[in-house]
Amino acid sequence: MTLLSIFNIGFSIIIAATLFFSYAFFLNNINKSWLAISSCALLLGGLGAAQYCHYVLLTGGEPPMQSTFYRLLILMMPSMFFFFSRAILFPEQNPKLIDALHLLPITAAFIAPRIIAIPLAFIIGMLYTLWIARIVYRLMTYRKRFDLVLAFYGFCTVIAITSVVLGISVARTDSAYFYYFYCNGIGLGFAAVVATLIIFPNILDELSEIVQLSYANSTLGTIDIKASLTQLEHLMNADKLYQNENLSLSALAEAMELSSHQLSELINTRFDISFSQYIRQQRIEAAQQLLVNEPKSSVLSIGMEVGFKSQSNFYAAFKEIAGESPGSYRKNPKK
Repeated sequence: MTLLSIFNIGFSIIIAATLFFSYAFFLNNINKSWLAISSCALLLGGLGAAQYCHYVLLTGGEPPMQSTFYRLLILMMPSMFFFFSRAILFPEQNPKLIDALHLLPITAAFIAPRIIAIPLAFIIGMLYTLWIARIVYRLMTYRKRFDLVLAFYGFCTVIAITSVVLGISVARTDSAYFYYFYCNGIGLGFAAVVATLIIFPNILDELSEIVQLSYANSTLGTIDIKASLTQLEHLMNADKLYQNENLSLSALAEAMELSSHQLSELINTRFDISFSQYIRQQRIEAAQQLLVNEPKSSVLSIGMEVGFKSQSNFYAAFKEIAGESPGSYRKNPKK
């Protein structure tokens, strides 16, 4: 048990640093305001620091709950989770002075006894989890188009609520079971996040897109929908903008002289898919033609030519849309 926990602690710290580095320097289509970056840094840094406190305990140190620093970490992370989640899901919302109230519970680390401060942190975390659950519930009208996204967030919501209930039940003591549960829970949480980002690399883009669509009023009334669809078709078929591996919603919207929200709503309402799915579909359709027409070209070169950044992303998207691997399709394209 102790050896496994120490492994999960080391894994968590490494993954926390990797996730922040990837978000800060490589994810170009996600909100990177000062609030988003700082809350992400404090959230991941807080999780890593909490894991280090667990490591000290497991190697013979004092129980972390006796430390004001540990209580500060536990109380800070729910607020940072809220700020970061809102920045990703609602990038157009600017922070207001009243939002500072979400930081108020952090003061309990200094003025409240442990028996109150620790359960309070888990209760606040549960409330923010219910906030996420409410957003997921609002997206049920998009269920057919975003099954994987909703299933993942529904699963995470159930796990988070379960963790909160268990955490509150044991946080009133310094039982070693609490620390084992908490440090391994963090490790499993990081593993789930990494696995999800590998399997569904566009999940954050798609979730942010459908959240904004479901919470905003329609903006298509001010544009010529037929002309915009014709222009979109020209940009894809003639100009082949999908070949640009860094093509983003905002870049394509700018080329069409639309707002990002207008283009996103246009694609969602007319094609019943998200922007990311639409671009993947365009790329896969082009790849299918190349696989047949250029039999001497490698699968990897074709994937790169149509705009995928890596072979793994190309294979995953091809299997998602075509239902088989590129090699299988090349052998029997008529199927």
